[in-house]
Amino acid sequence: MTDPVAHAKSYPFPVPGRSYVFRNGEPHDLDDHGFDRAGRTPVLAAGSNQSHEQLARKYSVLPGHVEIPIQRGMLHDFDSVYAAHLAGYGSVPSTFHPSPGTRVTTYILWLDDAQLNRMHETERNYTYDRLDAVRVDIPEAGETLDEAFAYTAVVGCVNVNGAPVALAEIDAEGRTLVAMQQAEMLDHVRARLSPDVDLETFIRAHIDDEDLRRERTATLSVDSLPLSFPRTVLGRF
Repeated sequence: MTDPVAHAKSYPFPVPGRSYVFRNGEPHDLDDHGFDRAGRTPVLAAGSNQSHEQLARKYSVLPGHVEIPIQRGMLHDFDSVYAAHLAGYGSVPSTFHPSPGTRVTTYILWLDDAQLNRMHETERNYTYDRLDAVRVDIPEAGETLDEAFAYTAVVGCVNVNGAPVALAEIDAEGRTLVAMQQAEMLDHVRARLSPDVDLETFIRAHIDDEDLRRERTATLSVDSLPLSFPRTVLGRF
């Protein structure tokens, strides 16, 4: 997608809708869930890291063959919500937030050390955490994970009427939070920060101007909702 504004509105980007192998920029069927996990870390994707298109952008810089087994799962008692910052490509990105009784769709990326280090480089404004007492069902494999890792927004999540807002594009069972599409959330942020400009101008401005993007993020985070759940912070980026 060449239009940066349309790209920003399309977050969290297309997903295969099934477990898959990301191989050199393309999704392929994951035929065997018994793949070798030695040396790989299970990292849960809350938003765009579920998408093979986003992974292709992130991993194009790595030399040689890149292959990542990715399983589609359901994370219990969490939802994917909007983080209170703006991404460099213009979108309002995501983070996990506790949501008792909800099962949100996630993708488990089994990253080797080089792939994990590259992912760290792309996750600015996040901490890298081990989730404690987590449950992730993987229906296609008939298994459940009780240990996994994830990125959590440093500034918390967007506050809309005192509550977080879920990403409507990401499926969840038992969702209790209000959900918005990316374009709706961007327009909500625009109305709050720059009510006198149209949405396209608003998005393009903070894509083009890093200082403005930081300024808008700082304003957005003033009343953000903190993220509090059992986790061990392993790194901050």
